[in-house]
Amino acid sequence: MSFIQIASTGRSLLPLLAYLFLMAISTSLTLPIRALFITETLGGTAFENGLTYAIPAIIAVVITPIIGDYSDKVPDRRRIITLGLAWMGLGAIVTSFVSVSWAVVLIAVLTFPVFSTINAQYFSWAGERPQPNPKQKIDTGQLRIGYVAGWVFGPAVCGALLVTGISFRGMFVYQGIALILLALLIWLFSSNPSRAKGKKVEEFRWSRFGLVDASLRNISLFVAFVLAGDILRLANLSLFVANRISTDNVDISMAYMITPIVELPAAIAFVWLAKRFKQKSVLSIGIVSAVIYFAASPFATNMNQLLVLQGLYGLIPASALTIGISYAQSCLPDRIGFATSVLFAGQSLAIVIGGVLATISGAFLDVDTAYFLPLIFCMCAGWFWWMLPNR
Repeated sequence: MSFIQIASTGRSLLPLLAYLFLMAISTSLTLPIRALFITETLGGTAFENGLTYAIPAIIAVVITPIIGDYSDKVPDRRRIITLGLAWMGLGAIVTSFVSVSWAVVLIAVLTFPVFSTINAQYFSWAGERPQPNPKQKIDTGQLRIGYVAGWVFGPAVCGALLVTGISFRGMFVYQGIALILLALLIWLFSSNPSRAKGKKVEEFRWSRFGLVDASLRNISLFVAFVLAGDILRLANLSLFVANRISTDNVDISMAYMITPIVELPAAIAFVWLAKRFKQKSVLSIGIVSAVIYFAASPFATNMNQLLVLQGLYGLIPASALTIGISYAQSCLPDRIGFATSVLFAGQSLAIVIGGVLATISGAFLDVDTAYFLPLIFCMCAGWFWWMLPNR
């Protein structure tokens, strides 16, 4: 799959890619400075930084499939997307005014849980968009390329704004305004046609999670475990770079930016490979890359080694999420809102695990040793990958 082929889809795909690109920039804008804002500006701890990831993710694991099941009954998924983006934007603006670190934790708990829901609903809504060719459907794995591209530019925009003198607090204001504008801009798209009513199914309850399609459960748990170290990486990366390699804001931003720089072409390549081979084979790349990354990262001693490893990490979400979304939706094609939400609940579970690991490492371990913790979850991911049908 190439950019030329993507462009050939015309009006049906490029505006969706552009919107997702802007949404990714907005949501990743403060990522490089959040840990430093909590620990340096507010005098908080790495433990509190870990809590801003772990607690919201626990809530997201619970609510994302429930909202996803409900969304398949809502006439227009944009209602959910709009409310979620506006709520997160308000939380970012309020964050810019706080004076104590625990307030950041509280705001994160109240606003961040909707992030998984926003993502799941956008991919579901975009996947239902009508195409010029009625037999053609938008490939949501291909669509995710816009999101990856935004994560390349988000940290870069953050670094550029910091260089111009914008403070950490100012960054949160910019993020909040951007998210609120996106909440309004999605209504510039035309409405999707009414969804045909499928067969009646029972409303989702966590007590009946065992009855969910086995393949959907397994792909969700695969994503949860292969990405289990992601938040640990994100939460500790700026501290790792500042403590061992460089305190330059440009170097810190570059450390975050290199992962999506690699992830972008990798996602394009994996979409191409998945169409010509089996999706399961492409998903295996994520496991191998994760094992190498977490085993080698503690030994990085200079910027070149760090950038190589951060680039390698880009192969993990490029395979697990880009292909995982398409795989999940193929499990329940008549309930893609629910199927996509279960997949993103798996990503939220990964955030829970990563947040717990970041919290533990912040309280008991040094930043270097913490990188070994996710390796056990890589083995769990391998088990659930083995259980997946060879699609």
